[in-house]
Amino acid sequence: MSLFLYCRDTGLTWLREGRLPFVDADALMDPFIANTLVKGPEGAAPVSEEEYRAELKSQYQALPESLSSLMTFEYFVEQAAHKRDSIETQIRKRSVPDAAALSDKQRKTLTLLSLYERADNPMLWQYHGDSHRGLVIELDQTHEFFTAKQFRGDPQLFMPVKYAQERPLKLKETHPFAPLFTRSEQYQNEREWRVLRPVSVADKSLENNGQKVYLHRIPSTVIKSVTLGAMISDGLKQALLNLLQSDLRYRHIPVFGSFLDATQYQLHRVPEK
Repeated sequence: MSLFLYCRDTGLTWLREGRLPFVDADALMDPFIANTLVKGPEGAAPVSEEEYRAELKSQYQALPESLSSLMTFEYFVEQAAHKRDSIETQIRKRSVPDAAALSDKQRKTLTLLSLYERADNPMLWQYHGDSHRGLVIELDQTHEFFTAKQFRGDPQLFMPVKYAQERPLKLKETHPFAPLFTRSEQYQNEREWRVLRPVSVADKSLENNGQKVYLHRIPSTVIKSVTLGAMISDGLKQALLNLLQSDLRYRHIPVFGSFLDATQYQLHRVPEK
């Protein structure tokens, strides 16, 4: 089974390096990961009298015996009446938990790699493959480089992205990194997988278009093929072919070109001659 890494012209650099480029969570430019600028639901949900009294009963029972012995529960209810609004706000907040989000520290200390199930998605070519001018690297998703529970002694996660309309909530049973593996159902055609690792396990880092990239060396056997974009420049194409034909790590892998379907909005991968 395979997954595919969409690249700009920097894909040539990743192949020369024999490394894959991870980025930190902030590089995704996804406000849902940080839970920024949240708009609450319209109007306040009503709190029933039963819910209100149950909350006060809980507070009353939590009082030290030295205090609860001085008043009845009904007297406690009367005294709490002037702050009923704030008590109801607390009840609502618990009944509708906040969406899960990553902290500032997590976003800067976790890195990830985005891979996709198909190499012929025109939308991915446009946004991640430099408008069809880049390349796609096919990777063996069954290799322990991805499937191992640890990488260089630290835990790693390798999972498909889940697509849903509802965001993961901040609950005890919610995975702490769920925001990185959940996206809106509007993106479900991407069929993305992500590899998550701590920044500390990268063996090299560099600046790429103003963004820090963390490189991880891979066994050459992980790479299964390279696909050239339909609008790749002659210069980049020739540089790639020269590398793939001369480098002992890659002589065995096939190279494909991307060709447009004659009648449909569809791409075809055809072996390069």
